[in-house]
Amino acid sequence: MIRTIKTIILTCVATIVVAAAGLALYTWSGAYGIGADQPHTRVVTAFVATARDRAVRAHAAGIEVPTDLASEARIRQGAGNYAAMCATCHLSPGAKSSELSRGLYPAPPRLDRMKVDPAVAFWVAKHGIKASGMPAWGRSMGDEYLWNMIAFIGALPDLDADAYRALVAQSGGHSHDDGNDDHDHGDDTDPHEGTGHEHGAADAGTSGAAGPPVDAGAAPAVAVVDAFGAALVAGDLATVKDLLDPAVVVLEGGGAERSRDEYMDHHAGADAAFLKGAHVTRTSRTARASGDLAWVATESTIHTHGARPATLASSETMTLARHDGVWRIVHIHWSSQPG
Repeated sequence: MIRTIKTIILTCVATIVVAAAGLALYTWSGAYGIGADQPHTRVVTAFVATARDRAVRAHAAGIEVPTDLASEARIRQGAGNYAAMCATCHLSPGAKSSELSRGLYPAPPRLDRMKVDPAVAFWVAKHGIKASGMPAWGRSMGDEYLWNMIAFIGALPDLDADAYRALVAQSGGHSHDDGNDDHDHGDDTDPHEGTGHEHGAADAGTSGAAGPPVDAGAAPAVAVVDAFGAALVAGDLATVKDLLDPAVVVLEGGGAERSRDEYMDHHAGADAAFLKGAHVTRTSRTARASGDLAWVATESTIHTHGARPATLASSETMTLARHDGVWRIVHIHWSSQPG
């Protein structure tokens, strides 16, 4: 009897060792399909989805939802941040899927077509989801602004395209505080020092005045400008590229880049590095649209935090064109001077 139990135990241990060795060998071989265009197996998908959903709900269980979450003020303010930070992936009423939303795996849910638990949505927006493309916005946005965005997400499924654009236009655009003061801003070097580089930033990571009124018809174009700026701040160069027309012309620092590929190969990385360590306060904005063309003019103050801190007065003009219902940036002019 004892010998039989011992045999069973040894057999189980040997099986586990062989299975672990086989799994390690398979992992080391690189044979697993890790590409985003190839779904996980059903077993892996079920495990990851269950672990994710259970973890999110467990962490969100103690979150207290504000009693005024449905207030018009919260919904209106949250609209601008949703348009700048969420709409490219999670889309908006009447919008077709974007190149980014089609390319992500797992696919981001369309928040204009579903109701969400506000506590769960707040936790996800604040902390993000590992290896999913969902950022932790709490590293750059305070709780009140996050709740305003959740308030807007709660109202989103009840909006049509016109109501969505109107709320975005009334929102003041992308605006929020810095969130946690102790998060990492990167190193203390300024990649633009001594380069003569001028950059106006697209109101990303900003706070301050809403600026002049924006034409309701220009709201989708403004949302693209804000999404472009947010992507630069986040270092998300894939989104930056997606929002630019292939033939975009970028004027800055007395020079010109005459295509999307040229800008991505030259200044895009430096612009992202510069904005990572800077604080941008928008002081005014004007936007107009006519048919399939729109322009957005933004004035800002930029505070850099490198080895030689500086304050710059910056201006930015972007022209956008709409093709097949999609707005993309076709011209950018950035300039700045000591503020």
